[in-house]
Amino acid sequence: MTATNATARLPVENADTVSLVCALLARFPELSSIRTHPAEGTLRLTFAVRQRLDRSSQRAIAEAAEDHVTAFLLLENASPERIGVECEGERSMSFVHVTRDLATFSKDELEMLCALFKARFSETLVCSAHADDGLDEDEAAQDDAALYAIEAMRDPAQAKNLVGFREEKHVLVYFLKAQKKAKAPARR
Repeated sequence: MTATNATARLPVENADTVSLVCALLARFPELSSIRTHPAEGTLRLTFAVRQRLDRSSQRAIAEAAEDHVTAFLLLENASPERIGVECEGERSMSFVHVTRDLATFSKDELEMLCALFKARFSETLVCSAHADDGLDEDEAAQDDAALYAIEAMRDPAQAKNLVGFREEKHVLVYFLKAQKKAKAPARR
């Protein structure tokens, strides 16, 4: 490969980013998935609940999450640039998606959101089982990795969307390609 070919290649996404998303999912077992949208400067957290939430319950958790985040940021003398809560229901499951701007999002806020969902849904909140590797995880190291992960997601050099989710005792992370909006075919 010549030097000009090497410089013409697109940069490879930082492998640390994948490790950092894994670190967040490992540190916060209440999270079902994390999706980053660097072009939008947002992050979407998903919590899974083992019950179908009716509309009233969906409104209540959306309102509670928004109120908690707003109050939390007021204590920090900040306000959210973006906060949105959506609920999806299936037969016996519900998924609550919390979308936040990365500029004002923090590890402390994530801890608060996880505590809110755990208190609200207790036994029905899907929490990850820890891997049976026999190793005791150092909680301080996990906190440091989670803090670093959130800071790294703010990196404007991140060009691709990521999604990280749990499957049994494993964390899977995928890079997502940006979807181009296609024009609808003309009608005749």
